[in-house]
Amino acid sequence: MPKRTGLTTDAVARAGLALLDAEGVEGVTMRRVAAELRVSAMTLYTYVEGHEALLDEVVQLVYAEIPPPDPAAEPRTALRELMRASRRVLLSHPYAVPLIALHPPRTPAALAYLEGGYRALREAGIPPLEVARSYRALTAYSIGTALVELSRYFPRHPITAATEPDLAALADRYPHVAEVGPLLAGLDDVAEFDYGLDLTLDGFLDRHRPG
Repeated sequence: MPKRTGLTTDAVARAGLALLDAEGVEGVTMRRVAAELRVSAMTLYTYVEGHEALLDEVVQLVYAEIPPPDPAAEPRTALRELMRASRRVLLSHPYAVPLIALHPPRTPAALAYLEGGYRALREAGIPPLEVARSYRALTAYSIGTALVELSRYFPRHPITAATEPDLAALADRYPHVAEVGPLLAGLDDVAEFDYGLDLTLDGFLDRHRPG
């Protein structure tokens, strides 16, 4: 195998991300990445400490794709656009979503979107401790909704396909489940993400609104 020069950690991570997008996490092995880069597997250990470190570098690239909000935007607009951009990036790398929960952002490029979000929350008058709590809630919302969308949780819910006789029988014991359940089938992912996001942001921002 001819030796490749000019290899970097970033190049190794990008090869790993391409494999992740194409084949899932099972496809991201040291040997597979090395083969893509035309180097030996042992060579990769110069750039990443091992498989988990490789996956971490891959996830950092995904974070880095999330564009920071416009610093000139008012806080609510900035936060809304940041969260919507985060959703788009996560859904464009579906196999990375479960890994996000294991690998928080840490590189300078990965932290850029986070700085933008913190800045918007602080400019809204939210104190640092409440910013940290808001970040936890928004992170859970972002990752959770991505997992739900990718798994098609709601369209697969049995209640959405229940027949009228089934619903009538169910209503005797669980009337509200029978009433609300079928409505889940017709909800749009983008609209429902925005709906939940607006409720969440309203809660954060109204709580700290002056006066």
